[in-house]
Amino acid sequence: MLAGMKRLVLLATLGMAGQALADGTNPYHLEANVVSPFDYTGVVTSPAPYHHVVFGGDTAFDVALQSGSTGGTNVWFDVRPLSPATAIRGVVLSGGANAPVPACASGNYYDGGYVVQIEVQAYYNGTWTPIGWVKYAHVDNINVSNGAVISNSYRFASATWQYNGSCSTAPHVHIEPYNYRHYACYTNLSPFAYYDTLARVGGGRLALQQCP
Repeated sequence: MLAGMKRLVLLATLGMAGQALADGTNPYHLEANVVSPFDYTGVVTSPAPYHHVVFGGDTAFDVALQSGSTGGTNVWFDVRPLSPATAIRGVVLSGGANAPVPACASGNYYDGGYVVQIEVQAYYNGTWTPIGWVKYAHVDNINVSNGAVISNSYRFASATWQYNGSCSTAPHVHIEPYNYRHYACYTNLSPFAYYDTLARVGGGRLALQQCP
């Protein structure tokens, strides 16, 4: 009887701490905010959900530096945990410096750089849980290899500012978030600062939608 009561208390505590809804793949509905990839102010140049999705994400959008911004050509994997997750890390799944993947159908880097896919893993209750991934296209100077584990604020490439324009019309980064369970959400905040959220992965959204 006492053991049964302890078990009920433990389950209730987990439920209150994380509003847990067990689903097997992401038992606490862990979530994370995908933050601007730039150092400086940016703009959404082609918004979700209407922008073409070419790399298998739930949605896609293009972002660029706002006119007048200086520097900022760094591209960051900056993904920040939402409670109850306490930390985030990335795992480079494809497109690393040891196996670059061209971003354009032509297969030519000079048409618009490379695409890098980074898995998002959230930490909670002693466990790292994969919750989704983000693909960043039209990047170059990649400094991570496939399989690398990186922190939640890590400069992995720079934006492609020189290309022949056959698959992109202006300097920008194409972003595609993907949620392993159900859907990622998106924002079209423009202009946005380097600390602003552009998408969210994880959670249990049943349809593609704007982030709350």
